[in-house]
Amino acid sequence: MIKAVLQGVCRMGKSLAASLPRRTGGGCGVHFDADGVHFVRLTRIPGPARLQVDAHGAAMLEDGMLRGAALAKPEAVARRLGELLERLGMTAQAMCDDVVVTALPTHGLRTQVVDCPDGLPPRAFQAWCERRAALLLPGDGDPDLRSRVGVTWAEPGSHRLRLYACDAELADDRVAVLEMAGLRVHAIDAAHEAGRRAFRWARPPDEDATASGRRDVPVALLQVDSQALDFSAFDGQVCVAHAQERFDGAGGSADALAGVARRVWAKLPVAPGMMYLATSGASPAALVAICDALAAACGVPVRPFDPLRRFGGAATGDPRRPTFAQRTALAVPFGLALRAITMQGVPCD
Repeated sequence: MIKAVLQGVCRMGKSLAASLPRRTGGGCGVHFDADGVHFVRLTRIPGPARLQVDAHGAAMLEDGMLRGAALAKPEAVARRLGELLERLGMTAQAMCDDVVVTALPTHGLRTQVVDCPDGLPPRAFQAWCERRAALLLPGDGDPDLRSRVGVTWAEPGSHRLRLYACDAELADDRVAVLEMAGLRVHAIDAAHEAGRRAFRWARPPDEDATASGRRDVPVALLQVDSQALDFSAFDGQVCVAHAQERFDGAGGSADALAGVARRVWAKLPVAPGMMYLATSGASPAALVAICDALAAACGVPVRPFDPLRRFGGAATGDPRRPTFAQRTALAVPFGLALRAITMQGVPCD
């Protein structure tokens, strides 16, 4: 009898272990935007570096595959993702132990920062968060099949919560695309939050001091996608200010972007002395033009943000060496891969 009980406990343990992220695999970030699908895989290594970039790359999405924040043709997007993984030398079987995180664009999400309630048991706390998040969408605040909600800490070390809500289709389609490509999704993040995570981890502090002439001045990260621009000001590792505004990045010129950025820049309660830019779909020449226009409009040095710079000459599975414009487009998937690694017990914030 005791043997039967122990065998039952063993089977339960194996079932539970199969449902949890493995500590032996890598961390993958997959992000879909109007300019394509972007992929980064991180793996752990011994030594002070702890992490290495195992593979990274991007593939263009044809017109009609995305419609706003929605994946209009999931099967076609899944095929394009599969082609990208094959080009990078990756297979779904080899990634079976990986933790995979994807993202939703900010313009497809409703968010709110609230104080964390005290004294609630776990189930009551979960129900409280779900209802408060569901209130961000039209309706009576009851989570249902038409919505997806989530919660995370507003900032590392903070005691405030950031609530998320979105239409179910936006999240479910991304999960379906990854599953059609043979990948299992473990978490969904907000794109701009992932970009901020990448910036906290990878930005070069010595370069900030050299460019601004001071070490005690905040620096800013500007993230631009096809629908919005997002400013975040950082004092060290802490995001001390944040502002967003809608912007048609697909059809806007560098000067138009700089004009909108100047208005949002003026709303920040702090005065950053340096700006980094993360965007996708820009050619090297266009990236230089955007940086020059932003520097003239906001009066501070502007440089592209390279999330892979901390790794130096890190190897990549893509035989074609990426340009600087292609590397800055990896900010979001890199931040997603960092979260995947964190879910395996390696602190990356």
